[in-house]
Amino acid sequence: MTFNYPNYVPNYGNLTEKIMKEFILNYYHKQTLENKEITNLVASNDITKPLYFWQLYSILGETYIEDLIRLFYTKLFKDNKNKWFSDEFIEIGSIEYHVKGQKKFWLDIMGGGEYYTGGEKKLHNYHKLVKNIMTVDGANLWMKHMNDALDEMIYNEDVRVRKCMDVFLKYFMTKYAIEFDFNFFSIMKTKL
Repeated sequence: MTFNYPNYVPNYGNLTEKIMKEFILNYYHKQTLENKEITNLVASNDITKPLYFWQLYSILGETYIEDLIRLFYTKLFKDNKNKWFSDEFIEIGSIEYHVKGQKKFWLDIMGGGEYYTGGEKKLHNYHKLVKNIMTVDGANLWMKHMNDALDEMIYNEDVRVRKCMDVFLKYFMTKYAIEFDFNFFSIMKTKL
């Protein structure tokens, strides 16, 4: 299969470069920041080359990302087995409320443009609202629902997409584990 990316024209968001630099400096050498193939917002057409989460918008566009987030929150809201978890989200707002916020954050980081305002401080304040579920059990449930949504919305055109989404989720879950001081090693066991 041949590609001719971008499928969607990417733009830097308010957090794109900051998160990209943090990720690269955590996992690669500083000189990697000069590698335009890696820091480019457009995914490589060569599927043997890695895909980075700031390039996802160039492949998936807004609709796929929004649909994935909506499916995730629908699953989460319907989780009657873990009401202690789902009720936290339900009490804060509707599915639409959560989809709107998550979509802005993801699009901003994934190369969709300036969607998310307020930076990471805004995100931290939101997470403080649900700090009682910012635990290893909460993280595992969040990842379970997201993995279920990703499994249901398989993106077959480019096999790199799912692995890249897994790296994206693992990266942020690790950041939250450090921020909220919960054991992130068990999260590493989740499907990656």
